[in-house]
Amino acid sequence: MSSPTAAAVPGRAALLAVRTALQPYVRLTVAGFRQQSTYLGAAAAGVFTNAVFGFVKMAILLATLAGAGGVAGGYTPELMVSYIFLSQGMLTAIGAFGGDGSLAERIRSGDIAVDFLRPLDVQFATLATVLGGAVYSLIPRALPLAAIGAATSMMAWASEPAAYPLAAVSVLLSIVLAQALLYCVQILGFWVVDTRGIQMFYVVAGTFLMGMFVPVGLFPGWLAKIAEFTPFGWILMPPCDILSGRIDAATGLAAVGIQAGWTVAVLAVGALLTAAGRRRLEVQGG
Repeated sequence: MSSPTAAAVPGRAALLAVRTALQPYVRLTVAGFRQQSTYLGAAAAGVFTNAVFGFVKMAILLATLAGAGGVAGGYTPELMVSYIFLSQGMLTAIGAFGGDGSLAERIRSGDIAVDFLRPLDVQFATLATVLGGAVYSLIPRALPLAAIGAATSMMAWASEPAAYPLAAVSVLLSIVLAQALLYCVQILGFWVVDTRGIQMFYVVAGTFLMGMFVPVGLFPGWLAKIAEFTPFGWILMPPCDILSGRIDAATGLAAVGIQAGWTVAVLAVGALLTAAGRRRLEVQGG
């Protein structure tokens, strides 16, 4: 009969193998975090710009609520202010403006062939680098904007302690889901000469459906259903609704589960597109 120590060796070996496999992606995430941290001037300018647009949206949407009798789509003035400043703080993290397009450019130039030669998964290596910068952007952008919103004395916050760790998971899933969608858009460069038109359509349609301009709760019923049956409807609204207390922790947990499901599905689509693109590259380039 094998001893407990001997039986534990395969477990330790498996753990070491997983850690070794993940280490390059962790380092890429850290590198992306550090790279983004060098753009402090851009972050400060972004906070100013987003705050200005936040106050403009605040004036428009609060007037809309006043015209509707004070409540619309489940939003009170306090919940609306929370939505405005929390969503403005997540703009950069979710790549609302389409990202930097570096992957599409690497495909167009053929440099992507070098990436395929590396002992890393191209999709996860790309996402790891982007995610590091996206997570960092929450520090100089989301936190100050949340403070600005709180300074208005009209911002609602969740009363349940469980809402805050749940919201942190939701924010992380929002970033991964949004960046995975952008990856899928850029990887289409294997089939089209220029993806900028597709990216522009993504930015316009995607940001609208995710509730960037007005919350999905204010959409007409049919349009809200369209948003909810796409991954876009699960990028921005769940973390905002959980943090503001618009939905309770139990409902928030269900929303996070849907976010996780969409994230897995979009990552799977990205993996299929990457594999197909690689085969196309091999056919073209030999």
